[in-house]
Amino acid sequence: MKATSENKKSYLKKMLETRSTMAVCILLKYVVYYYLIEWSKFSCVYVIISTLITYGLYYSISKSKIKHKRLLFGIMYIGFSIFMFADVMYFNYYNQTVSIKQFWQIGNVAKVPESFVATLIPLSIFIISDIPLVLHQFGNSVKEYVDKKTQVKNKKKTGRIVVAIMLVIIIASNPMESASIAKFTGEEFFVNHTNDIIENTVGKMSEDDLSEEEVLKLISENKSQTSFSGNYSGIAAGRNVIMVQIEAMQKCMIGKDYNGITLTPNINALIQNDTLYFDHFYSNVGKGNTADAEFTVFNSLYPSSERECYTLYEKNNFRGLPWLLKNSGYSTMAFHGYEGSFWNRQNAYPYQGIDNYYSMEKLNQDDIIGLGISDKSVFSQAVNIMKQSKGPFFSFVVTLTNHHPYVMDESMWEIPILDEDKDSKFASYLQTVHYTDEAIGQFINELKENGLYDNSIIIFYGDHHGLNKDMDDNDIYMSRFLGKKYDYDEMSKVPLIIHIPGSGVHETISKIGGQIDVLPTLANLMNIQLDERYVLGQDILNEEKGFVAFTAYMPEGSFITDGAMYELSRQKIYDTGRAWNPDTGESLLVEDYKAYYDKALNLKKASIQLLDHNYIPALK
Repeated sequence: MKATSENKKSYLKKMLETRSTMAVCILLKYVVYYYLIEWSKFSCVYVIISTLITYGLYYSISKSKIKHKRLLFGIMYIGFSIFMFADVMYFNYYNQTVSIKQFWQIGNVAKVPESFVATLIPLSIFIISDIPLVLHQFGNSVKEYVDKKTQVKNKKKTGRIVVAIMLVIIIASNPMESASIAKFTGEEFFVNHTNDIIENTVGKMSEDDLSEEEVLKLISENKSQTSFSGNYSGIAAGRNVIMVQIEAMQKCMIGKDYNGITLTPNINALIQNDTLYFDHFYSNVGKGNTADAEFTVFNSLYPSSERECYTLYEKNNFRGLPWLLKNSGYSTMAFHGYEGSFWNRQNAYPYQGIDNYYSMEKLNQDDIIGLGISDKSVFSQAVNIMKQSKGPFFSFVVTLTNHHPYVMDESMWEIPILDEDKDSKFASYLQTVHYTDEAIGQFINELKENGLYDNSIIIFYGDHHGLNKDMDDNDIYMSRFLGKKYDYDEMSKVPLIIHIPGSGVHETISKIGGQIDVLPTLANLMNIQLDERYVLGQDILNEEKGFVAFTAYMPEGSFITDGAMYELSRQKIYDTGRAWNPDTGESLLVEDYKAYYDKALNLKKASIQLLDHNYIPALK
């Protein structure tokens, strides 16, 4: 029996060390990879190509005369595997593969490990689990000594490696701008990332920089010029400004019941009195998510697709909402129940015009839920600080309890969950949404009790989606909840609520708008003078047609306007994208919306040029 057992172990060891087993592992690695980043009709071809490239490198390097070949192949294979794993993680959240630009954001990801773990797909572990086997087999394949005849052959094999690498680079750069090659470069692993590296190195150096005059001309040609007069002009002039960015609050939660319970009773009541409610309002965040939402709201500029603007443009000149109010005699403050260094807020806020930032370190950590201090506690502490202001103030509060992965002790759950929804991210999300609504109700009451309510304009808006349609079977749960297909239109739609106590206004505005439009809209309501040359949004109370360009989750060039939403394909070819009516779900002809696509790219380009060159003059 012992001999038989040893024979089985020996057989298994030999089987694992064969090249065919290793080749199968590599093949399965790519099957899993393409499956997890959305299997397409060409994925079988991509699996074969990626496997051949990998095995070709394996075989050629192992038989070549390259020095330190074990180290070279080990670095390459581990690098490939890490990139593939990062792609899967990133795609699961952003619906895009990762770029070398996003590797700088690893520090921010590490600060929210609960979200990272919740985003992890168990099957993705297979992508890195084969590394020991492949590297061990490579070591067995390397011949330390070769005869002279073999050396000649090996020189040829080394040349083949160079030729193969050059071929990948040429295909990735697509010098003839072939549409067929563009489709390939957008999905095949090696060509896609080679193309990304080229674009972010050589491509960056070859990009045309625009002068300030050219940028301002591009802006004026691609956006309406807001008049800052008309509907509701000046009705909130001189008031305190209290702005609340609600973490991960989607519009579809507002006014909805679940299993007999109203999810947002306090927000619902707020909307019914003295409020302008925007029910077709969209998040246009970049890769900085929450931080980019506030950056856009403050400045009416589009974020970068590279990383958070608070790091990229920390010390730029800005003339956004905090600065404009500060120059009018307002004190400025911000509150957040997490670490001050997160998304570089503590360094960036002074350049945004925020005088005092009350982060987790400066607040009483008396009630922790999920990532940080609970919304109810942060709101109460913020009110206590606001009431000490001697004159008009701008107060910016970022909520946190409704942050992915929506962790809250079940003893605090108030929404009874249906059997069909139990143990889902959707169920957890409902609970934290309901909690944040309770916190908002408490906040309004505390403002009233402390004499801060009547002379303020209070703005609530969502920063980004809560439930990604491509994660955790959210599309299934949300489609059932909504009674229609859960797509990017509902996923990207967040609430904007402008509450003006005692104004008597009560209107729901269904024109398309986005975070890019908040500054000019508030400027109209408060009689704030803007230098519109540096404002990319529009006053959605008075403009005839809405428009929002997107940066994350859908490729740049994607947009929404009244009656139409367009998603650019991963291959970044306009004609292979899709367009639909966000209200009816009806498919639309993409050729009818090319002008809007060009507008989206032009506005994004103008915004990045303004920021990259710091063209915005400082306020005097």
